[in-house]
Amino acid sequence: MAAIPCSRSLADMRAFQADNLDRLRDALNATNPKDFVPTLVARNVLRSGEMSAVYSKATREEQIGALIDILKTKNHWVGPMTDALISKNHPLETGQALVAKQLIELQK
Repeated sequence: MAAIPCSRSLADMRAFQADNLDRLRDALNATNPKDFVPTLVARNVLRSGEMSAVYSKATREEQIGALIDILKTKNHWVGPMTDALISKNHPLETGQALVAKQLIELQK
């Protein structure tokens, strides 16, 4: 009888993704959250109140910290976040595209 492979639990996936967010913190600090957070709202990853909570922070590092804290409570943010970082409005050589590449690599 063949064994059925088990998928990771939701808690394991959240822990894995939270770890990836912490690894990306420095790279994300080099980006401007206002360039990609609206896309996360449009893709229903964030609510507008959560976007306001991110924008209410004084510094970019605080904004990224708030965003990371919010994303750690979400289940399906990786794809939309990658899409938001590689938007048609930003050339692929920008810091955002490099962060997206790192995010993709971390998911392997």
